[in-house]
Amino acid sequence: MAVDLKILLPEWFQNVMELNELMKSEEAELEEAENSIRSVRNNCYIQTADEATILLYEKRFGIAYQGESLEYRRSRIMQRYNTVVPFTIGFLKDRLTELYGSQGFEVSVDGKHSLITIKITSDRYGAVNLLYDLLWDILPAHIQIMASQVNTKNIKGVYSAGATLSSTKVMTI
Repeated sequence: MAVDLKILLPEWFQNVMELNELMKSEEAELEEAENSIRSVRNNCYIQTADEATILLYEKRFGIAYQGESLEYRRSRIMQRYNTVVPFTIGFLKDRLTELYGSQGFEVSVDGKHSLITIKITSDRYGAVNLLYDLLWDILPAHIQIMASQVNTKNIKGVYSAGATLSSTKVMTI
């Protein structure tokens, strides 16, 4: 946000060249101070933190950076903070909705066999890894997991196949 200090001067000083130059240099310093304050404020929250701050959170939680996007890394850290027990299916669905949206997953539960089947319909790279990180943190040990990622994009193309045939006849006399 540009700071205009000239409007703070009395009218008779606004046309003095030396004061105008002083105000320009002060405006640059104030702009830098505002950017620093904005950066500190943004880094107080995981959703707006910069990459250096996210790296500190990852070190705190023992999360290895593997080239993911900043948004994915923020989601993973928020997931670690939002891990709460006891486990319920409603809690799991809420977390999945936060990660993939309300239409981005399907959950079915087989209570008799302690089995949860989850299908992720997100086309985001690493969606299943994010899911397993979540499940590792919140699921009780006796529950089995069947998780898969379903591709929802139809890609038009042509399948081509080719073959060659050769034969050799061996005769002995």
